[in-house]
Amino acid sequence: MPSLTLRIAVLGLAALTAGCFGMPSSESPAPVDATTTVASPTGTVEFNDGPKERPDRPARLNESSVREFVYEYQYRSVYNGLWQGEYTEMSLACRVDTVTERSWGYDVIVTCTGSSTTDPPAGSTATEGPISDYFTQSYRYSVSADALTRESVENRDPVS
Repeated sequence: MPSLTLRIAVLGLAALTAGCFGMPSSESPAPVDATTTVASPTGTVEFNDGPKERPDRPARLNESSVREFVYEYQYRSVYNGLWQGEYTEMSLACRVDTVTERSWGYDVIVTCTGSSTTDPPAGSTATEGPISDYFTQSYRYSVSADALTRESVENRDPVS
């Protein structure tokens, strides 16, 4: 039979490490909603290469300038991602769902739906390309004076 000292040491170790090995916590994190304070964004957002240029950031941030900037940024980036070359036939539609002012700038939800295919004219040496689909996707852009971030959000209704 183990000594009393060994039993006390084992019980002490068990008490010290309780909850460290995957025991669920009874506390759950607070849900994030539109009124939750969000830290100012840092970083940049990837922009697909292609025929469309990255839009210029607005000199002044306001609801209108940020709405237009995010719309153009997402539209042009998706367009470039779907573009397959000179004979690309494109179908792409985007919309801004919401613009929310924050203490550091704006959050903008944008949704796009689209597709493309390559259909060269008869007699061309180019070959037909595959159909590329951009199923409905929605993103939250956070725009501050010196940063731009993008994160996926629950998809909205398709853009028609």
